[in-house]
Amino acid sequence: MNCMALPYLAPAPNPAPEYNPLKEASVMVPLITEQDIISTYSAKEQFSCRKYSEYQKLIAENPSFGYKRAAKILGVKPGKTRWWHTKGEKRAVPLPLKAVQKLKDAGLLPFYENHKDAEIIFNMLGVLFGDGGVDALYNGVAFISSDKNDIDLWESDLRRAFPSANGKIDIIEGGEYGHSYNIRCYDRSVIRFFAALGAPVGDKVSIVYSLPKWIFNSSDNSRAAFLDGYLAAEVSVVRWRADSLGNFRFTDFAVGISKIEFLENEHRIFMKSLEALLKSVGIQTTGNIHKNSGAGTHRKDGAFSASYRIFIRTTFHRVLFFNEKFQLRYASWKKRKMVKVIQKAVYEKNGQQIPENYLPES
Repeated sequence: MNCMALPYLAPAPNPAPEYNPLKEASVMVPLITEQDIISTYSAKEQFSCRKYSEYQKLIAENPSFGYKRAAKILGVKPGKTRWWHTKGEKRAVPLPLKAVQKLKDAGLLPFYENHKDAEIIFNMLGVLFGDGGVDALYNGVAFISSDKNDIDLWESDLRRAFPSANGKIDIIEGGEYGHSYNIRCYDRSVIRFFAALGAPVGDKVSIVYSLPKWIFNSSDNSRAAFLDGYLAAEVSVVRWRADSLGNFRFTDFAVGISKIEFLENEHRIFMKSLEALLKSVGIQTTGNIHKNSGAGTHRKDGAFSASYRIFIRTTFHRVLFFNEKFQLRYASWKKRKMVKVIQKAVYEKNGQQIPENYLPES
């Protein structure tokens, strides 16, 4: 996205990241393997995969065996091996292995950090931690936005990275005023891929989840790509306003999420890990988690949800550093609004007159 250039401001060093350098993830170690995809399925489906593998080996070593004899040796019902034994299009394959094959055909298994579409995939994964996610029954992976342009971009990225998604995407317009959009992909291989990569599965307000296990050992670019997607969904637009003494400064720069109080401790642990991830790419927070029960709601399931926020430090050059670091790819309206606020701040800090064509967005 090309944003209007900021007016000149005397250069100052970017805030030095106050963290210990992390060892970069080895490109020789995949983030996702075939087994990781299989492990997202039920115990019954995983058992079927193991037996299918045993069946293939048994038949390869004993081609004269029929399906009944194979079933007896493997300890499964003949009805299962019968369809494994069938030739041609009717031959059955366990569902997890069908998803695995699709991903292998697309060059996505095994999946390494240096994959050609890794940055886009990490960006998409990040937004699934905010405005989207994987359905609890693994029936779909979805992204929700009020901006159709962001929905279209997510669809374009999805089609580019996952060929099997073509023909299996729905976009539904909804909301009270018809101004929100839900893009949903129901291709099983895509759903299982994001689940294996670490996307939350189910209602994020009421479940326990964590950041992907691999994220802290990944490269700075990978962490930033993931955070760009997450922040596009969850970060607020910084404000530039006068304090009690009449001095203008940046304020109200926070990452906020809504969670049920019953799991408050677990959600605080998640937000602490999020603070650590932000710090690893040079974004400093205040170190406090603010709870706002007044912004909470009573859910239909009887639980009460509250708003939890972590605040990003708002010294002038830290805000500019954040703006340079993240494009907020899936929240173009938010990025434009933030750029407008920062432009105004830079003009005023330099003692320059704000141009007549400057139109801050509401």
